[in-house]
Amino acid sequence: MSAVPEARRYRFAALQRTGLFGAVPPTLLVTLSVAVIGGWAAVLVGAPLVLVALPLVVGGLVGFGRVGGQPIHALVPHLASWAWRRLRRRQSWCRPVPLLADSQRVHSLPPALAGLELFDVDLPRTGGGATLGVVRDRPAGAVSAVLRVAGDGQFALADAAVQDAKVDLWGLALAGFCREGAAVSRITWHEWTSPTGVGDHKTDLESRWADEPETPARRAYLALVDTVAPTSVRHEVLLTITVDLRRVRRRSGMSSFATAVEALGEEVRLFGARLEHAGVRVGPPLRAAEIITATRTRSDPSLLPRLTTLQRSLAAASGRAAPVFGPMAVDEGWAQVRVDGAVHRTWWFARWPRREVPAGWLDQLLFGMHATRTVTVVFEPIAPSRSDRDVDKEAVSRETNADDRARRGFRVRAVDRKATREVTLREQELASGFTELAYAGLITVTAPTVEVLDDLAGVVEQTAAQAGVELQPLFAQQAAGWVASLPVGRTLARRITP
Repeated sequence: MSAVPEARRYRFAALQRTGLFGAVPPTLLVTLSVAVIGGWAAVLVGAPLVLVALPLVVGGLVGFGRVGGQPIHALVPHLASWAWRRLRRRQSWCRPVPLLADSQRVHSLPPALAGLELFDVDLPRTGGGATLGVVRDRPAGAVSAVLRVAGDGQFALADAAVQDAKVDLWGLALAGFCREGAAVSRITWHEWTSPTGVGDHKTDLESRWADEPETPARRAYLALVDTVAPTSVRHEVLLTITVDLRRVRRRSGMSSFATAVEALGEEVRLFGARLEHAGVRVGPPLRAAEIITATRTRSDPSLLPRLTTLQRSLAAASGRAAPVFGPMAVDEGWAQVRVDGAVHRTWWFARWPRREVPAGWLDQLLFGMHATRTVTVVFEPIAPSRSDRDVDKEAVSRETNADDRARRGFRVRAVDRKATREVTLREQELASGFTELAYAGLITVTAPTVEVLDDLAGVVEQTAAQAGVELQPLFAQQAAGWVASLPVGRTLARRITP
């Protein structure tokens, strides 16, 4: 009798926070410096003791206080930017409405989407000759394409060995981007879930059974449909592949943009083949109209029935019409952003699970909430040479810090010893041929009103905590968080190196 393989466990390294002096963030250093300079200036001018102490007290509160679990000094730059936008009345935006007699269409986008362009490109080798919808981000100098993917729906029900095998295949699909001189700068995974009900399904059944006599079996089936209606949800997974124009080697007779689009099409084709080998169902690349529909639906789920009807229209089927890209109105607040008829709030995965977890550790966060939400994971491929340099640098830093603490008579904390072990394990994995990807997680929750959103916020944070994830709201960055949840290749996640 063969032995049952032991379930594999996965670990997440702690986020290494670096600053100008060791682990001191620049914002904290600036805050304390301003407080000390302010107090010293008050002493020089002979101010009363209260005025001398005031800058030091305020600096201490800003430097060491917290709001919503985040340091106040880290929020100050975002607060200043948000206040400046409000002062200039740029936190609210409305689309201008042109007259029908105008010969030129008005292409207007809110500031968070400014610089994006969508168009279709015919690349014969991409997806068997399918049309490729391309999102061009002019400010970032990048182009992106989107794939719709789906699993077999059995991952959560499979045993540990099958889950581990699927994770390995997913890792191999991503590893194809981790090579020297790769053009792909980012792969973004969007898992969108929204309660949909069964109205469309019942309408379809009634139209099919209109001329047939009613039977007990039919009544039983309709009763079953009504029973599951409150818990029915729609899941959709999109993968966005982004190519950086600066990483593409320009070909003779072609512009850098045209070369980047061609490289994007080839990367999409190869990535689709790797995903199919991993057992993932891959649809053809989304066209520009489909990308627009996806962004509009995620921005305001109440538009889904109208957009579905528009897609089925004769004009849309013939390719002569597409939904308008971008919303009609955006109003950004401190802790949420309203887009048309929906309100969004985005959290950042500030801390991943500290303990080792099984392959299905994210199931609770993905399936445990009955709400409209998007889980976004941003992957940045790292070239092997850069991984080697990074691990050498971190290993030297950890060992030097431990030796310095021991020499000065300070104890080496358990968290420091754990970080040193993780660096050693990381070095061993790199030596064994594994590749690295930097990653960041975001979750965006959508609701019709702020009150409903506030009620859902507690559920989201508690569900994430049960999965071992610490969430932090993106205060003063909610518009950027909303855009990061859309399949347009734009994100606020950045790899910050010391």
